[in-house]
Amino acid sequence: MKYISKIIDSGISAFKSSDLEMILDIKNKSTLKSIIQRLKKDGLIIYHGHSLWSLKKYDPRELASKIRKKSYIWLETVLQMEGIIFQDYENTITLVSNNSLDISMDDKVYSFSKIKNAILSNPFGIITTGKYMISTKERAICDRIYLTPTYHFDNINKNTLDISLLEKLSTIYNKSTNLLIKKLLHDMK
Repeated sequence: MKYISKIIDSGISAFKSSDLEMILDIKNKSTLKSIIQRLKKDGLIIYHGHSLWSLKKYDPRELASKIRKKSYIWLETVLQMEGIIFQDYENTITLVSNNSLDISMDDKVYSFSKIKNAILSNPFGIITTGKYMISTKERAICDRIYLTPTYHFDNINKNTLDISLLEKLSTIYNKSTNLLIKKLLHDMK
């Protein structure tokens, strides 16, 4: 049981085999595989496919970040959490990545939208929690406008946003996105 204790003590709830190699400090691949299979057989960890593992209780956002290495949680997930849109995306986690992809696991859909590498690689407006990266609501707004210029936000106003951050973030996008963000700011209550 020392292996499951090490995993729990690491503070992460979702991982790839390579993460387990580091957490458990096991270099021998066949030993690692044997330990993983034993933990799975004992019901201590769950295999989700796509080389993804987790504890029985895990944070789906953490699992989402393991699907694509270069990604962050954004768009509808953040916009719903922040009360900017009202649609129910409870069973969907939206992320931005260098490829578009939808994966269904454990009654959730992990939906990745492709965005230009220059934008994806820019850390401005991205919060790193240590377990996953998530955009600020201002970054999520900019990303959504970039990908869907005609998108409608249900509850957006100057009192709930960092206007200065939104203006600064708009500069990392193309001219048309920048102009749409300026129009959004102008039209806000």
